[in-house]
Amino acid sequence: MNGGKRVENDPNRNKENPHEDEEWDFEAEEEEDEDDGGSSAGRRKWIRNTIIFLLVAALVGNIVAFWPQIYNMKTLPLLFKSRELSSQAEIQSYKEAVVLVSTDNGKGTGFHINGGYIVTNYHVIEDSGYIIVKFPDERSESYKAELAGSDPDLDIAILKADIGDQRLPFIEVERSNEQWEPGEPVYVIGNPLYFTQIAIEGEMISLVPIQGRQKPVMALDAPVYSGNSGSPVINEHGKAIGVVYATADIQHHDQIIEAGLAVPIADMESLLQALVPPVMN
Repeated sequence: MNGGKRVENDPNRNKENPHEDEEWDFEAEEEEDEDDGGSSAGRRKWIRNTIIFLLVAALVGNIVAFWPQIYNMKTLPLLFKSRELSSQAEIQSYKEAVVLVSTDNGKGTGFHINGGYIVTNYHVIEDSGYIIVKFPDERSESYKAELAGSDPDLDIAILKADIGDQRLPFIEVERSNEQWEPGEPVYVIGNPLYFTQIAIEGEMISLVPIQGRQKPVMALDAPVYSGNSGSPVINEHGKAIGVVYATADIQHHDQIIEAGLAVPIADMESLLQALVPPVMN
């Protein structure tokens, strides 16, 4: 290193004290060790920074790759419309009773009909090891739920969430045989795709027969997607009249459209009577 070279090239070097050179060389060796230590520290810092850079690059790459799947020509109109509808006080009140149903197999939607009872689809909770429901309030905790009753043929399940004595927001169900007309406006609120608490609007088409089901189901002209299973179909009076469970291609106005399918609340009245007493106004 530089210190050793200076000693060797010094013309005034002390010939009478050879130990002085040895001491100087020893100091030079210490400087070399310090320089080596600095190099090692620099290498470690470079490796650490490189690893951090690669991790950040991988994360950004995943986000960039995943972003078009979340925000695209299908989901953006859905989000804009939901935001518009959610500015209405009644829609916001409905949303407060719509829960996220999570299991070890995935997620879906449900809605609270009072007393901790949650309506959802049977296929949402089928073969699950656990069931958790979460109300939309960010301060709200998640609640463990158990299957209280079900009708697999209807694809309906009623859960009982462990909410104690709390009075949480609920949606009243239409338990009468009140008739509805084609073209009647409805709202659907659920957790489709990668989102939660999405409100959409549509209209009733008709009752349609579905292969493998004994009773016809509601067909909706409304944008329904994966994750909407268990969403309430809410009429203009604020009552749930159906439970979304699937989609199908049907003919409507001389064209084939993808319609949402819903189980009429009237079809599950016997199950409701056995578990949930009517709400007294």
